[in-house]
Amino acid sequence: MAVAGWLQMSYEALESKAVTDVWDEFREELYADPALNIRRGDTLRARKLAAGQGRPRFPSARRGPSRAEQLSYRHVLRRGLEVIARLPGTTVGTARGRSMSAAATTEAVLGELSSRHTRDRSSALALIRTNPAVTAWYDLTPAPAPAAPALVRGAPYAAAEAGGLLEAAEFVAYCAYQYHARFHNRRFLWEWLPELLPAASQPLGI
Repeated sequence: MAVAGWLQMSYEALESKAVTDVWDEFREELYADPALNIRRGDTLRARKLAAGQGRPRFPSARRGPSRAEQLSYRHVLRRGLEVIARLPGTTVGTARGRSMSAAATTEAVLGELSSRHTRDRSSALALIRTNPAVTAWYDLTPAPAPAAPALVRGAPYAAAEAGGLLEAAEFVAYCAYQYHARFHNRRFLWEWLPELLPAASQPLGI
């Protein structure tokens, strides 16, 4: 199964930094949370948070976080979804299809989103991250004739500004995957997506 998640916002919301400011405030709360040891510069990875992985709060001989610390890290994932639900001017979506490579999934998602914008006669920019090291912008502006989304040469927005939004999109994608896959060891978050982001639990087919 291939699952993708995204945040959709207006150009105005992105340029005003209203959305990134809310996510940055959430991160600041995590830095100050005494139950966590999340530092500035750390990347929030949904998979690791769901596994309860993080630095132990206090120095010890233990290899990893205690049970209480693991629960705190898992709760960060839920807190993140709650923040995403109230991002200004932002809607959330997911896509699901048969298992395929990251490149094929990216192509399928961009194709479906591009078709949607063509029908709506609207335009958009899509920032895609296929792995932690690879991000790329695509132009989804409708063309007179069917055409593949064009890769943008030169980022229109600073990668650092978009980093938090990519973290948030990963939260959505990971929880969507667990919602559909129903892995027993992640049972605790099966219903987080429909509870907190109900619109995102109706995936676009790819």
